Amino acid sequence: MALLNIVLKRALANINLCAMRIFRWLLVLIGLSVLALDIYMSQKGSHICPYEGCRIVAKTPFASLLGYPLTYWGVVFFGIAFVLSFSDVLLFFWTSIGLGFSLYMVFLQVFVIGKLCQLCLLVEILVLLLFITSFRFSRVAYALFLLLVGFLTTHAMYTFPPDYTDPALVRAATWEGKGAYTVKFFFDPQCPACEKAFEVMKSYRSDFASVEFRSVAIHKGSFEKALGFYLLCERGEDPWMAFEKIHSGSSVPFVAGGALAVKVRSLVDSNLHVLLGIGIDAVPVIMVEKGENRRVFVGYKELENFLAKNGGEEPPPLMMFHPMTEGVCTPKKECN
Repeated sequence: MALLNIVLKRALANINLCAMRIFRWLLVLIGLSVLALDIYMSQKGSHICPYEGCRIVAKTPFASLLGYPLTYWGVVFFGIAFVLSFSDVLLFFWTSIGLGFSLYMVFLQVFVIGKLCQLCLLVEILVLLLFITSFRFSRVAYALFLLLVGFLTTHAMYTFPPDYTDPALVRAATWEGKGAYTVKFFFDPQCPACEKAFEVMKSYRSDFASVEFRSVAIHKGSFEKALGFYLLCERGEDPWMAFEKIHSGSSVPFVAGGALAVKVRSLVDSNLHVLLGIGIDAVPVIMVEKGENRRVFVGYKELENFLAKNGGEEPPPLMMFHPMTEGVCTPKKECN
């Protein structure tokens, strides 16, 4: 009888173990399926989550981490969780850190973004359930420590992100000519004054050695158009033509979230920081250089006067700021 009890206990333990592993695999399968489907649909121009919260969160900088969308990181997490599902201890350590990451994402949604992403919450619940399957009360201290590590590490990665500015993207948005002036053209894709500045520059493009098109995003919806502009340039479109397409009302090329969106976001933010660093919060801004000499034009009117009078002549031997004139856009007011 004693032997039978031992056999039954071991059999029951094995059944419980198998049931637990099957439950873990089910959670992993759900997580991988949902995330893989969202990645696939995002490549087609839509998302698995139809709710407003998902759309708002997806447009924030928090939708990517270290240059990759969170859906990619989710696939990595669940893939590793499957491998570790055969070991309670290893799965416990992994899911504890993952739960810390999930708690930080919930914190961002509630206190920073102000919207809840239903898809994110589903994934975070799956992480919590995986954590519960490997949790033991004897591991409370370890769990709290690993939760804190996951939470603070995620905070550090978002607070001190690396610079993703891609030099290849900058080169793709640079036009090379045979003139004398090197130009950096800062614009917003929804700025009428920028379009006028573009027309002025186009009239004198033979005077330019190069024109570096640098988009910023100071109006609602501008980033999506900036993304479209840089996508066209990356595909080999002439930057002049790409600018005209974006400003002409043509349909903006669709860009799924991914590495390119992160690079463009970094580049657009970097362009704005350049302007703010010299005390300018308006566009268009045109920096005209020749050798060590530079002129900075805010607005298009003074640029037109300068090019009409100087042609290919040498600018004065110093940096000169031309005051803000008619035709500017700022983040605080509509274009005038």
